Amino acid sequence: MAPRLTPRAMAKKLGRVLRPQPPDDHYLKKVFQHTRELLDIGPAPQAKRLPARLTEAALVAFYDAVWHARQRTHGGRLTLRLCTGIRHAALVHLRLTDVALQTCQLRMTQGKGRKDRYGLFPRSFRGELAQYMERQHAQGATYLFESNRHRSYATRRVRQLVKQ
Repeated sequence: MAPRLTPRAMAKKLGRVLRPQPPDDHYLKKVFQHTRELLDIGPAPQAKRLPARLTEAALVAFYDAVWHARQRTHGGRLTLRLCTGIRHAALVHLRLTDVALQTCQLRMTQGKGRKDRYGLFPRSFRGELAQYMERQHAQGATYLFESNRHRSYATRRVRQLVKQ
């Protein structure tokens, strides 16, 4: 078996073969598409990226921002989002009945991919969440985080709060 040519050397060789045919982009795309089919080569699988972890300084800055938030509900919402990794859309659709304080679980219905999921939150956050839920029950709320119009927040608003 002959040694493998470098990509540059192979490009020169292909250039000599293709130069007599005045190639354009579309022609080259089709030539290489058929070449991949002949050689039975598929596209390379894309590498899965892991989510970036927050640095210690970023966590300190986050908790400082939550602690000094203008409204405590925003701080609780952001803390829950950080602790659980819950998506914005799932967060705004959480109902009070979806939170199990005894087991520290959240039930997310019809989340991404229309699937139901469970998420866990730390026991250290349970007391703060219980107090918040009591206030929401007293106000007759349905959703865990409700706007002043007694509707769930829009995902756009949650993104704005995170950005602030």
